[in-house]
Amino acid sequence: MKIQVERTLHRANTQVQDPPTVYWRVEGSLLNLSAVRQIAFFTWNAQSIAERWARRGGLAAIALIRLFLYFADRAFATRVIHALLRGVSNDRLDLLGEEYFDYVLRPQLKPAGLDRLKAMLATGKQVILVSQALDHVMRPLAGFVGAEGIVANRLEFRDGLATGRLLEPIIRPRAGLALLLQRSADGQVSPVELQRELGSSLNSGGLQAATLSSRREVAGTGHPVVLFKPGPKLEEFSVREILKGRHILLIGATGFIGKVWLVKLLTDLPEIGRVYLLIRPGKTASAQERFEKMVEESPVFDHLHERYGSDFWRFLRDRIEVVPGDVTRDDLGLDPFTAGRLHGVVDLVVNSSGLTDFNPDLRQALSSNVEATIHLVDFLKTSSRAALLHLSTCFVVGSRDGQVREELIPDYTPISLPGFDVERERLALNDLIRETEIRSESEEVTTLLRKELAARSSGSAHATGATVESHLRKYRTRWVRNEMMEVGMRRAKALGWPNTYTFTKSLAESLIARWAADLPVAVVRPSIVETSTGEPFAGWNEGVNTSAPLSYLLGTRFRQLPSNKRKCLDLIPVDLVSRGMTLIAASLIERSHERVYHLATSACNPCDMRRSIELTCLAHRKFYRTQVDRESQLLAKLDTIPVSKARYQRLSAPKQRAVLRALQRVSAPIPFARQPLARRERSLDRVEKLIELYEPFILHNQHVFEARHVQLLALALPQDERSIFGYDPLNIDWWDYWINVHIPALRIWSYPLIEGRPLESRSRHSLRQVVQSEVGAAAGRPGGAGE
Repeated sequence: MKIQVERTLHRANTQVQDPPTVYWRVEGSLLNLSAVRQIAFFTWNAQSIAERWARRGGLAAIALIRLFLYFADRAFATRVIHALLRGVSNDRLDLLGEEYFDYVLRPQLKPAGLDRLKAMLATGKQVILVSQALDHVMRPLAGFVGAEGIVANRLEFRDGLATGRLLEPIIRPRAGLALLLQRSADGQVSPVELQRELGSSLNSGGLQAATLSSRREVAGTGHPVVLFKPGPKLEEFSVREILKGRHILLIGATGFIGKVWLVKLLTDLPEIGRVYLLIRPGKTASAQERFEKMVEESPVFDHLHERYGSDFWRFLRDRIEVVPGDVTRDDLGLDPFTAGRLHGVVDLVVNSSGLTDFNPDLRQALSSNVEATIHLVDFLKTSSRAALLHLSTCFVVGSRDGQVREELIPDYTPISLPGFDVERERLALNDLIRETEIRSESEEVTTLLRKELAARSSGSAHATGATVESHLRKYRTRWVRNEMMEVGMRRAKALGWPNTYTFTKSLAESLIARWAADLPVAVVRPSIVETSTGEPFAGWNEGVNTSAPLSYLLGTRFRQLPSNKRKCLDLIPVDLVSRGMTLIAASLIERSHERVYHLATSACNPCDMRRSIELTCLAHRKFYRTQVDRESQLLAKLDTIPVSKARYQRLSAPKQRAVLRALQRVSAPIPFARQPLARRERSLDRVEKLIELYEPFILHNQHVFEARHVQLLALALPQDERSIFGYDPLNIDWWDYWINVHIPALRIWSYPLIEGRPLESRSRHSLRQVVQSEVGAAAGRPGGAGE
């Protein structure tokens, strides 16, 4: 009796902990599904047009014999038809599955069956949907109705591409008699009956092993860090404790990364000491006014405003001091009193400033990226205890393949040029700048500019001497700027760097290696910094950054991108960079830092160019499917594909431009034909220049950036700080990031700028309004609530 009671209690506890499971057959009760229709949808929406027609041809051939296969062996017939999906990516099937459910199946759901299923779910039972459809289609349905899991057909994938082979168990189509008789709204099927139907295809784990989660499975592309060499053990350290009461000088707070990191400090480290913001005064606005304008206009401060409400500006004043200065000048452009004060109190200098244009004027690049670094090192030498976190880029490695280690190499060049000396190179570049500026005043250049001016102003007669001289000065300024851009790019490529940006950033690192060898400095190298995943909110981006122009191009009618599909496009969300910077800042103050830190994903969670291009196009497709105009519907059906450089030149923009030039020559006598052709040629010219600029990142040099140092710091965090300051690129789901976060964010923050449109207006958290409110309250007028 005692044993029976214990067994009864055990069963009762099991029932409480695990609700009973109900298997629900989709076909008949909720939908009239056909395996052929979903396969037809997938094949007709393959990546390339040629691929679509080839798969459709295969589907037509199988349709002729499918009836015979069906009567011979339903499981075999199911395998054969799914073989047509060989080579289709998991990413594409996931998006097309959502699309097929939203636009095709959802309107066809049977109300009676749906009501019965919802009533079943309301009883607290765990419902598992069973269907012959692919899991890519069933997951959106399960999410819509609230089912816990699915039993559906699954394809095998290798490197993210379908092999065309179905995994066990095979969910066969229902037999002919069942199609006629089993049309009840009640789709319940007993486990015994389901096991009998699945038969030998069910593996030893039974139905439980065959049940899949209703949530989309993330492909396991991540690689955890494995330590082969024993290093010094890093003791557990608390970011909160280390940074508590510390004073930080932040340079570049108005930039994309600096702004996000500032908000991270204010949000998660309110007990930090003082944050000094070095901001260069503008022509018409002071440093303080620039800061106030940034806070008023930038949405990154929204959640802080919501948290502190009327105390928002008081909170900022208590923790932030804006100091006017200029990092490109001696002593950071600070007045003597402020410089002396900061020398004594600052614990950490964070330099997130710099010029990030790929092909800038060499004068600006040297000033912002090289000379500024020298001034920072000098400031550090005169400080009592300050350390330096210097933001660089992973791509200082230049034209090199393979694994890139976290090390600082003095006098580095990608081509390993013997005898290269960074200081000698810096002085030579400054001499070259002076020579070019002097040459711009020469008679030879002046004559050239006057001829160009005369040719352009031939239609406007009687120009005054003053007007001519004014135009000549503008032409001379432009000539010098163009020369500086060409000189910088030419020198960078000669030494093995792809552009002036990476060239000057690397020179700055070599200067740090030489002049700050005995100082507490950490060089932090992010890869391509992109849209945030959650901080300050999911989907924050700013300006026309690295990938925005290229991803915009992939959303147009552009069809062939020259790229190495196996090359990794190393992107990292800006909030992950912010977390990494926080960890490195704490290690610098503790003096437990490494010399170099990579903030990158290529070593632990890679996303290659094939996948990057397809995910970008899928994200565009998802947006265009929601639009009703014909152009959007057309663009939804066009996908860019990765091609070789030779094919690009033979069939894409360069060839199209050559054809247009020929047409222009032929149509020269026709006035109305010239302007459209010229406009189209200019558009293709811009495309060619854009592709040329991005080729080093999408076609050449397969980099794998080792990022061990920052991950070890994250492992040393106490458990209660890991959710706030932890750094783990393995958690990035590239499918969700690209389709639901990154590209939608670019549509809001970047694409309008590319198209010459203003961003959407938003409310401002104006300090002036707060001050006026405070004055009103002090005067006794109603409605004044302070800051």
